[in-house]
Order: sequence, then C-alpha cells, then structure tokens
Amino acid sequence: MARQKRRTVFTDVAGKTVKSIKYEENPDCQALELAFSDGTLLSFEFSARVTVQGSYLKARKGNLRLIRDFGRISGHSADQA
Repeated sequence: MARQKRRTVFTDVAGKTVKSIKYEENPDCQALELAFSDGTLLSFEFSARVTVQGSYLKARKGNLRLIRDFGRISGHSADQA
C-alpha cells in the first residue's frame, strides 16, 4: 500500500507580517495560532491519531519470516469516530 503525501499551502496568508505565535496544549487538543499584524489569524488544532504497522509473519523454530508487509494503517482520532 503506497501512502499519498498530502500538502496544503495557505496562500491566503502569503506576505502577511506575523505579530505573534501561540501554542496551547490541553487534554482535548493542541493548537497553534499565528496572529498577523492586520488582525487576522491562522489557527491549527491537532488531535492524536493511532497508527499501526501491519505485518503477516511465519514463525518457525524461533525465527520470524515476513510473508507480507501491510505498511502503516492509520486509525481515526476521537473526533472522527
């Protein structure tokens, strides 16, 4: 399974002057806010996601042989459930 890279470019804030950067962490989420000198701000909220590495193995005499590598399997955060 090939993973696609995701990229988002925030062109709305290109050329703006950053006034302050604030990072906040609490039990529910983490947030990063970039405040600009024109009174606007760009805010990011992060939530934890579970990632599992899937492998199918054959065990023989204490040795493990990889049969298939399923790659990383991303789960859903609590917000997406």
